[in-house]
Amino acid sequence: MDGDAKLGKIEARSLQARVYHRLKTALMVGEFRPGQVLLIRDLATELGTSHMPVRQSLYRLVSEHALQEEDKARSSVRVPELSEDVFQDLRRVRLLAECEAASLAARNATKPFVKKLRALDAAIATAVEQENPSEAIYSNYRFHFAVYAQSGSQVLMRTIESLWLQSGPYFRVLIDRYFATRSSIREVNAHSKIITAMTRNDPEAARAALADDINRAADFYINRNRQ
Repeated sequence: MDGDAKLGKIEARSLQARVYHRLKTALMVGEFRPGQVLLIRDLATELGTSHMPVRQSLYRLVSEHALQEEDKARSSVRVPELSEDVFQDLRRVRLLAECEAASLAARNATKPFVKKLRALDAAIATAVEQENPSEAIYSNYRFHFAVYAQSGSQVLMRTIESLWLQSGPYFRVLIDRYFATRSSIREVNAHSKIITAMTRNDPEAARAALADDINRAADFYINRNRQ
């Protein structure tokens, strides 16, 4: 009949979108490790869905260079390994995109926004004190994307998401090595400098602080990787 709602099709699309978003976030916050093989059936069981939305989401992530096709017969994909050359290339492009976003965010920064950043940074410190790597890396993700969202640029947000999809597994390796070495949190991030720049609405200081943050973490990862 005219006017009948096609609720089934809408639900199917929204389910696939939710599965994609969950898997994308998992990659960006390092829930999957470099080289890890992901089986569609296992992910479907864990997410409580059929195979189809998981398969569609994984192959979308393959097309976005976040995953590699592994074995069609086994219905699996693999989290890419990051060579040092690829890692350094990602670092260079992250510096371009994320520092620009931080600069724009500083122009738009408000007191409530700065308060939010302080709370997120405190959550990272709490996770470190409680020796909770998963919470530390997720809070770090929320801190960074709060900054990038404040830029007001959807194009930059999409670009940065793509970069984090490709580098997310490295964040897991980074945070695990950080906890193993009991390093100072200031060795791997410059969040206090970022917050100060936002408080002062200083675009150039924000750009420099974000660059410092990326480089500290990258240098820590590379130095530990070579040992």
